Amino acid sequence: MIDPDRTLVESTRTRRARMLAAFLHGSLSSRRAVNTNVKRVLGSTVLAAVISVGCLGTGFVLGHLEKQRNEKAIEAFRQASEANPIPAKPPYVKSKETGLLKNTRTGVHIDPRTGFEVDPKTMLAKDPQGRLIDTRTGWIFDPKTGYYTDPASGVTVDPSTLTVVKGP
Repeated sequence: MIDPDRTLVESTRTRRARMLAAFLHGSLSSRRAVNTNVKRVLGSTVLAAVISVGCLGTGFVLGHLEKQRNEKAIEAFRQASEANPIPAKPPYVKSKETGLLKNTRTGVHIDPRTGFEVDPKTMLAKDPQGRLIDTRTGWIFDPKTGYYTDPASGVTVDPSTLTVVKGP
């Protein structure tokens, strides 16, 4: 059973407590603390700072790793351009003008590292995929741009400035 008197007394007690609190402390809007959102603002600021530092650190590390990869590619290009070819064996003789192996029977020039037929004027050979290979470096040559691409890493280098044009 519902006791209406008890409900009435309880609601009256609650109303009196509210009236007393309003009398002592003022209206409800003035009793609210100003700093209710200060913790949220400070927490958000700290979180934004942590995220910013994380992004900055990640960018720095990735940039440093890319710089190292590019430096390795340029060093590999220098080493490949300075490498000596394999010594000649009959019927091939090393050509003094080009440094390539020349077949004494056919007059064809061969790259000693790859075995590809080479044009002695341009020093370029075509591989089975139809790409032009510079026989001095072993790198892929693009005649349109004049850039060299490392077949191992895919890094493209401008040989005149020794800068990386495009990464893998």
